Parts: sequence; structure tokens; C-alpha cells
Amino acid sequence: MKILELRQIKRTEDGLYYRRKFSAEAAVEIPIAVLELPIHFTIETGPLGNRDIDIEFSKQPDYPLIPIKNALTKTITEMDMEGRLP
Repeated sequence: MKILELRQIKRTEDGLYYRRKFSAEAAVEIPIAVLELPIHFTIETGPLGNRDIDIEFSKQPDYPLIPIKNALTKTITEMDMEGRLP
């Protein structure tokens, strides 16, 4: 499984400075096909600088969720560290 890209990333303003909410469309390559999944994710920064990423799917994919969530979490973390998120 591979995350090809996150498209149309939009940030939703939240009143809390340590929580950032986003919506996006994820292109996920699985062995059978490429899935286009609308997602919502939240990045919450803890008091020690640790990041907690919560991912929700608008439409449930026909594939196990745990591998998709793990791959998305890794991609989102890398994008956040590189400053590629709005």
C-alpha cells in the first residue's frame, strides 16, 4: 500500500492553538486499484511537543482501515514536519 498524494488540503480554523483540523482527498494505491478517499484529520500537539493525529473517513473504503490509517499518519507527519500543510 502506498499513499500517492493528498489533494485539496483545506484547513478549518479551530479556537484552540494546539489543534489543527484539515480536510483533504487521499489517493491510496492498494494492490487491486487506486482509492480516492475524502478524509478529515486533526493534528493535536501535546504539552511536550508530541503530535497526535486522528483520521476520519467520510466514506468507508472496501479495504482494512488500520493499514490505510498507518500509511496516512506517516504521510501526514512527514508533510507537517516539512511544512507542506497549510
